[in-house]
Parts: sequence; structure tokens; C-alpha cells
Amino acid sequence: MSDGNFNRQLLPKTELSSGLRAGKAMMRAKAEEAFDATIKQFFPMESQSKINEIKSYFMQMLRN
Repeated sequence: MSDGNFNRQLLPKTELSSGLRAGKAMMRAKAEEAFDATIKQFFPMESQSKINEIKSYFMQMLRN
């Protein structure tokens, strides 16, 4: 019979940190999609190289 203590080996693998990383990755992907849609809406005639440069900067800002 258990005395109130538990063996961590019997618990399911549900690490909080992996869930947080997955959530961050999902939000980063949503931010990237929103950025692409915004650029296409407001700057349709901008060159692709300029858009890539701006997007690269934006994604770097998200990582920091």
C-alpha cells in the first residue's frame, strides 16, 4: 500500500518545458504567416529581395 510517496518512473512523460517549446513554435509560425499576409496586403509591389530582408529581420527579432 502506498504511503503517499510516488515513484516518478510510473508517471507519464508530460514535461512542461517540451509543451512550452511546442507552444512557442506554434506562435512563431502564426506570427510568420501573419507577417506574410500583412506584407502582401500593404506592400504588394515591393521586390521579393526586400521582403525577404524584412522578413529575416522580423524573424530574428522573434527569436531574441
